[in-house]
Amino acid sequence: MTGDEYISFDQFGRSFMHEVVTAARVAATIASVVGERIEVGPIAAGPGNAARASVRGTLAGVDVSPAGEDDDSLRFSAVVRLDCTLAVKAPVLNKRYRGALTIPLRLVVRTMSPLRLVIDVESPSPHDIGVELDSGDRSGRLIQILGNIDDEVRTRAAADVAERVEAPEARRHREIDVLAMVDDVWKP
Repeated sequence: MTGDEYISFDQFGRSFMHEVVTAARVAATIASVVGERIEVGPIAAGPGNAARASVRGTLAGVDVSPAGEDDDSLRFSAVVRLDCTLAVKAPVLNKRYRGALTIPLRLVVRTMSPLRLVIDVESPSPHDIGVELDSGDRSGRLIQILGNIDDEVRTRAAADVAERVEAPEARRHREIDVLAMVDDVWKP
């Protein structure tokens, strides 16, 4: 097909979706919603919630790949990578951990009337989130295990993702009014 051929409305719609909704654009949108820096906490942690933990993260990257399509949707798989520090403070200790979080997301792009693109994001469960933390010493590792720190971070990260997905800023990126964009360009 050359650039000057007429195509059917159906072909136009399919071509539009594939040209507009790309893995690169989805990744850029996720990165925009996540932001460069993330701070969570302080949150209660450890046995009897005796400690307080704070996580600071920096976006290390977003990897997105197509995960299939059908007549009504395009699907993508994404992994958000964060470099992070975790500070754990309790009455008798202060520990700092460095590490990484990997947060998988599944996205489905659909069309809605009159002319909107809607991106649905399935929030991950805590066990889906990858946590790699290192304190650099044995006592830190022991506290990490006894305090169930990794699971606490997973649980809080999953809750934070669920909140961010439904936040107004994220909704603005997940619901795209194509007709309004055309109206902005096609003014008499």
